Amino acid sequence: MDALSRGLIVTAAAILPGKARRERYLEQWLADGEGSAELGISSLSVAFGAVKAAVATNLTRRSAVALGLAAVLVIGGIRLTMTTPGWVLGAAIAMAGVALPFLLLIIRRFTDRDTLGDWEDALAARQAGLSKRASPDAEPDRKRLFALVLGAILVALAALLLLYIMFR
Repeated sequence: MDALSRGLIVTAAAILPGKARRERYLEQWLADGEGSAELGISSLSVAFGAVKAAVATNLTRRSAVALGLAAVLVIGGIRLTMTTPGWVLGAAIAMAGVALPFLLLIIRRFTDRDTLGDWEDALAARQAGLSKRASPDAEPDRKRLFALVLGAILVALAALLLLYIMFR
């Protein structure tokens, strides 16, 4: 396996949440990269698949609101750029929308506590009576509801901003 493929795999594993998950996938993806030549697959395609899986894993976990906001910012920024003579503000808004998922990925990587790795770990913990709800530091339902309401408000405000930009 070449150095570029190995670097991409190590980077992909490094952005995964949870220490156990990072170690498991790093070992698995490195083994896949090493054995890919026997199957006639490029190690670089294995590396890009690892990056794609890591980004998808990180960005789909509790990030629908942020991704929706990013889409609104990109579309609104492009629309603003095309409809106004000064294109700088629209370009800045669009670039902020593009940067938001990457910022979310970085923040989540360094702020997520080590969690259960895969569904197998979660199933084993449930069977052992160690559900996430039973832990003393689990979030109460009130905080989850507040986060959902706040996210809905942010999406609504972003949609109103986009509508205002489009139809003014």
